[in-house]
Amino acid sequence: MKRISLVAMTAVAGLFSSNVLAADLGGDCCADLEERIAELEATTARKGNRKVSLTIYGQVTSGVMYWNADGNGVDESNVYVVDPQTSGTRFGFKGSAAINSEWSAGYHIELQFQQADATRVRVDNDEGQDIPEFRQAHWWLKSKRLGKIRVGQADQANSGIAEISVANELIADAMSSSHAGGSIIRNDLAGPAITNFEFNRQNIVRYDTPTIAGFLFSASWGEDDVWSVALRYAGEFGGFKVATGIAYGENTDSSNGAAGAADPVIEIVNGSLSIKHMPTGLFSTASAGQRDRAGFATEETFYHVSAGLERKFFALGKTTLFGMVGEYEDQSFESAQYWGLGAVQKIDAAAMDMFISWRNYDIDSGTGIESDFDVVLGGARVKF
Repeated sequence: MKRISLVAMTAVAGLFSSNVLAADLGGDCCADLEERIAELEATTARKGNRKVSLTIYGQVTSGVMYWNADGNGVDESNVYVVDPQTSGTRFGFKGSAAINSEWSAGYHIELQFQQADATRVRVDNDEGQDIPEFRQAHWWLKSKRLGKIRVGQADQANSGIAEISVANELIADAMSSSHAGGSIIRNDLAGPAITNFEFNRQNIVRYDTPTIAGFLFSASWGEDDVWSVALRYAGEFGGFKVATGIAYGENTDSSNGAAGAADPVIEIVNGSLSIKHMPTGLFSTASAGQRDRAGFATEETFYHVSAGLERKFFALGKTTLFGMVGEYEDQSFESAQYWGLGAVQKIDAAAMDMFISWRNYDIDSGTGIESDFDVVLGGARVKF
C-alpha cells in the first residue's frame, strides 16, 4: 500500500509540474515579473530612509472670474481664468520621526504655483504675474510637554489669524473679496491695496505651546526683526463650535515705512472669531485689524463679517450658503466698502469643493473720485 501511494503521489506531482510549465509561456514568467517590479520601483516615490516618514499632499485650484469696473477713467468688463491667492495650486512633502516617547522631529516643504494670480490681474493683463514660490521649507522639533519649534521658511505666529472659520466658506469668501481683482481695484481704480495685515510666511524661528484647554500660544521672529505673537482657541460646548484668535506684530525693517520714519515702522493688531450652531448649521465669522505705519498720520483698518447656513442637503457633501459685508481704509484715505453672496458645495467622494461668489465694491480714491467694481468668481478645488 505504501508503494502504491508513493507511485500515485509521484504521478500527481509530475502532472502539476507539467501544467505549470505549460502556463508560464515558455518559463519566462519570473524574468517578466522582475522586469515589472524594477519598472514600478523606478517610477514610485519613496522615502530616502526608513527612519523618517514621507507624506505627499497638495491641491489644484482654479476659477473663472467675471469683473466689471466703472470709474476713474475705467469703464470695462471682462472674463479671466485665474488662480486664487488664498488657496492656490500647491503640493508639498512632510514627515516626522519619533526620537523617544517625549520628543519627535520632522520637516515640511511646500511649493505653490500661480499662472494667473487673481490678486495681480489688471485691466490690460489677464495673466497678472506668475508666482512660483516656496510656502514652507523648515524643520521642526516637538515635545509633548514643552511644545514645538520651527526653523526656516514657515508661517509667522499671526499667519492665518484673520482667516479663522468653523465653516467652509473661506474658499469662496476670501477669493472673491479682498483678493480677486485686487490689482484692478488698487491700480486701475485708484483704490486701496486690500489686505488683512498678516505677516504670512518668512524665514523665521517660531514656537508653539502645547494646546491646553483649547488654547494655543505662538511667537515668531526673523527677517531682520519681524516678530509677532498670537493666541488661538478652539472648542465646542452647549451645541456651539467656536474658534478664535488675536495677534500683535511689529516689523522694524525701515524699507516698509515712510521715508525717515523711526522704528518700529509697522505695528499690527488683528484677529477673527467664528461660531457655528451645530444642530442647525447656522454660523457667523468676523475678522478685523489695524495697522499703524510710522510716518503716516492715520492708521489702516479693515473689518469683514460673513454669516450663513451649512448643512448636508445632498448626499454629495455639505452645502455652505453665506452673505458678507466689510470695509477697508488705508493711510491715504482710500477706502473700499463691499458686500456680496457666496456658496460652496463639498463633494466628499472626490475631495472637492465647488464654489461661486459675487461681490460689489464701492471705492473711494480719497480725492473725491469714486468707482464701482463687481466681481463674480466660480471654480473648484481638488485636494490630494
